[in-house]
Amino acid sequence: MTNLRSVVLTPHETIVDAPREMVFQMLTAFGRGNLPGSKEKSRIVEQNGDHLIVEFTTNAIYKTYVTLEEVTLYSPERITFKHLNGPLESCDEVFTFEDLPDDKTKWTHTGSFRLGWPVVGDVVGKNITKRWFERVMRKHMREMQEAIEARAARSHVFKRKPKVTLASDDASGPEQT
Repeated sequence: MTNLRSVVLTPHETIVDAPREMVFQMLTAFGRGNLPGSKEKSRIVEQNGDHLIVEFTTNAIYKTYVTLEEVTLYSPERITFKHLNGPLESCDEVFTFEDLPDDKTKWTHTGSFRLGWPVVGDVVGKNITKRWFERVMRKHMREMQEAIEARAARSHVFKRKPKVTLASDDASGPEQT
């Protein structure tokens, strides 16, 4: 059997203007609707505590893919995804969430995949599939960031801390935040 190498995805991160717990909560709301205008969806097939089997439907360029993935929740720090069935031989992804000041969250995506075709799979994976995969993930993260931030702006559960502005001693001087 040929030893196939994994293609490592370029890590992608974004700063979300929402508390980490809310980011985690929204990203784990599998099967509870989809974003406006998006055909992407998810459905929980099986759940045992923090271990889930989730079916994802993802739009990618000219095709829609359905994958089955093992999802493990490590609230609120991390979510792992392990590909079980779909167009890739294997795929492992991780979302991590880091608290930042002012109730913001750094959300990072990392991962790797294998296509499963000796030699050709390595070339296609590194030169075509990797770019496609990363583009789909950046789009997904942008859409989710917008949805999470909109939800955070109106949340009663995750109330935003008001920004305090202090006036300087000199009335004509700049304000400090």
